[in-house]
Amino acid sequence: MSKENKKQSIIQGDDAELIFADEDNNKLIANEEDSQLLVTYPENSPTTKVDSWKILIVDDEVEIHNITKLALKEFTFGGKPLTFFSAYSGKQAKELIKKHPDTALILLDVVMESDKAGLEVVKYIRNLLGNFLVRIILRTGQPGQAPEDVVIIHYDINDYQTKTELTTRKLFTTLVSALRTFRTLTRLEDSRRELAQVTAAAARFVPSQFLSFLHKESLNDVKLGDSVQATMTILFADIRSFTSLSETLSLQENFDFLNSYLRQVSPIIRQHNGFIDKYIGDGVMALFPEAADDAIQAAIEMQKQVVIYNQHRQNSGYQPIAIGIGVHSGSMMLGIIGEEERLESTVITDAVNLASRLEALTKLYNAGIVTTVKTLSQLDDPQKYTCRFLDRVKVKGKQDQVAVFEIYDGDSASLQKLKNQTHTDFEHGIWLYYQQHFTEAQQHFERVLQINKQDSAARLYLERCEVSQQTGLPLKWEGIDALRRKG
Repeated sequence: MSKENKKQSIIQGDDAELIFADEDNNKLIANEEDSQLLVTYPENSPTTKVDSWKILIVDDEVEIHNITKLALKEFTFGGKPLTFFSAYSGKQAKELIKKHPDTALILLDVVMESDKAGLEVVKYIRNLLGNFLVRIILRTGQPGQAPEDVVIIHYDINDYQTKTELTTRKLFTTLVSALRTFRTLTRLEDSRRELAQVTAAAARFVPSQFLSFLHKESLNDVKLGDSVQATMTILFADIRSFTSLSETLSLQENFDFLNSYLRQVSPIIRQHNGFIDKYIGDGVMALFPEAADDAIQAAIEMQKQVVIYNQHRQNSGYQPIAIGIGVHSGSMMLGIIGEEERLESTVITDAVNLASRLEALTKLYNAGIVTTVKTLSQLDDPQKYTCRFLDRVKVKGKQDQVAVFEIYDGDSASLQKLKNQTHTDFEHGIWLYYQQHFTEAQQHFERVLQINKQDSAARLYLERCEVSQQTGLPLKWEGIDALRRKG
């Protein structure tokens, strides 16, 4: 028997019920107050104003389309009419719903080009398109082919109707209920979208990683005094001689320059699993919660990116810039400070102070990156980086000295080669200096400078040797002394 013969006739004999038979002469109007409705589904689709309700009729019998449209010709809901789309097969239905994701309702037949064509459309809409807003009402003339109890459990539909019982009045109430639900779900989806946008905007001021450490899902959950202790690596970066540079620029030019520079280096921090805690003028303070290697690799890439940035600056007639980066690891408190009307996220720890001091020391030693032995000891493989010992410094307010190192992987290839070539002389000269063999130490630093005249650290030690030969004692270039020479 053919499929056409299997399916029941839509219009039966005179004594049978006529589907969608008019039950009264009233227009089918659902007069509900309705504010402007915006549809933003599916994900990433643009927001559009709804001027009418899109109804997709899916059935392989033309009479069903004609009768449905006739019965609903003057139907309105919330002051908006209906716009009909017709599909005569499951394949056409899939194409239309993909083209019109803001469809409000689908009146869907089951048996079309196959016994389960309609059910396949349901799976396509929900599982492949991920459209969970559109209301789907299954209409079948052969309930035996798709039993209601089976379909309603295994398929994500919103109603199940047999064609013979779906009168005009029944269709009207079904439609109103479906559109009311669609409107509510759409508003909820729009609210979710707006909340997601607010959350994304807030993350540009308070990093989501910071909230995660505080075990908060959003800024709404944050309150004064929230804090947590964690061990991280801190990175401080600063533009060399920014004060002098800024004096040559107007206020607007300063503003534009800083944003231009920060757009170059900030993404690198995120790419290496870090997040920016704050901008301090031309300075950047970033935290790396996962591994010390992330911070060191970010520092190296930032130095390399500045080289590329300088090429663009010089091509545009601007002066090149240089940055110094200090990196240190330690335990810290992350939390919320301020008062009820003005809150701010912050990090409190001696490790932050030391990282800031290390950045200041980059100016004294003319080093691109300065870090501590503590950070080096936490690297997966310290040997993969090129570094040299610089000094032992004492941070202001602390008694213990800290061994600091220069990592010069971010230097130019030619400068790296020179530092590698003089590495032994440089570090042996420092050892001799602290053994108070000042004359021998001086000879080593002189050999370094013969090969690399740009080595400011070697030149600094040479000056110290000359002074110490007169005093008989090594100079104590502690952190506070170094800061006096800042800039």
